[in-house]
Amino acid sequence: GDVAIVCAGHVADLALDAEDAALDGPAARKFEFPNEDPASIRSTFSYAYHFDAGLYAEFLRRWAIERGVLRIEGKVRDVARADNGDIAALNLESGETVAGDFFVDCSGFRALLLGQTLGVGWEDWSEWLPCDRALAVPTARAEDFTPFTRVTAQEAGWIWRIPLQHRTGNGYVFSSRFTDEERACEILLGAIDGEPIAEPRLLRFSAGRRAEGWRGNCVGIGLASGFLEPLESTSIFLIQAAVHDLITLMPARGSGIDPRLAAEFNRLCEIQYDRVRDFLVLHYTANRRLGQPLWDHVRSMKLPDSLVHKIALFEARGAVPNYQFGLFARDSWLSVLVGQGIVPRTYDRLADALDLDEAEERLDDFASRIALNVAAMTSHQDFIQSYCAAGREVAA
Repeated sequence: GDVAIVCAGHVADLALDAEDAALDGPAARKFEFPNEDPASIRSTFSYAYHFDAGLYAEFLRRWAIERGVLRIEGKVRDVARADNGDIAALNLESGETVAGDFFVDCSGFRALLLGQTLGVGWEDWSEWLPCDRALAVPTARAEDFTPFTRVTAQEAGWIWRIPLQHRTGNGYVFSSRFTDEERACEILLGAIDGEPIAEPRLLRFSAGRRAEGWRGNCVGIGLASGFLEPLESTSIFLIQAAVHDLITLMPARGSGIDPRLAAEFNRLCEIQYDRVRDFLVLHYTANRRLGQPLWDHVRSMKLPDSLVHKIALFEARGAVPNYQFGLFARDSWLSVLVGQGIVPRTYDRLADALDLDEAEERLDDFASRIALNVAAMTSHQDFIQSYCAAGREVAA
């Protein structure tokens, strides 16, 4: 289809970019809800949200409590184990005991239940994803407002810029092997647009995942299960995917823990993490930043076999992974592969159904239709002002 035409165009050295056949880039400063009609070019894009993580967490907490969730605040003193090794109860410093037959570990990097108590090992992926620190600082909203996430490579990592309506989130993800915190802070503060409204905050992390996401009567969700740097904002997706799989496989009340359910959960969790890992590593290994130690290292490092296979398939004839489920579909892979300069040596034979003149005409038609549709869209700022104002009126 369209991918084959684009790849054939590259092989034939037509004057085109993959972006010429996509609506997303030109529409970045505009907004409209996608059209549900598959015949419309406006059905070919999607969108994502920027929101304040703290406010969102408060909303979810309030929403859950209003629907009957019992929230107990306290610090775990120790964990009581059953005779079979499962978790029986949490003993809090307040003296209260919280017993249960199934536990979800959301204790973050500590992995208090899954890691510290049950001893599930950690698979370290820092050999492929060497960044292990982040400095974060919020700033006042800048005049030059861009309604999309911006990621910019730096000498020892990369900087994010995520605008909200009331402020902008900024951060520098870097590797402590290739720079120090003082230099990282200097680079971050030199790259921000608005005035800082707080001091930079340092976060430490390690890329990887638990060898098992479910062991016994405990499932790890979120950072307790694994972490991959926020280059593609994957943490919320991995949490949601784990919650979905847990709901699907949750044992019936009183039925005990069937190890086959845990095995299937772990299989799905492994697939999700491995695919996200490969997609993130692709951003690094295909870089063309010469003479900077971090980027030279990741360009020459040994890759996971699964990623080597994906790149080889694409280089051979433009074949792009097309998974039935997962976060990154065909278009995401195509964007990074082509965007990083990986061009197929040949192409899908389906493209031969059109000669080069027809292919170029088809791509020109795409570009023309995209330009017309983008011109008719509302600016992102006007949409936000109108849509959010309407929401406030309804809430009032």
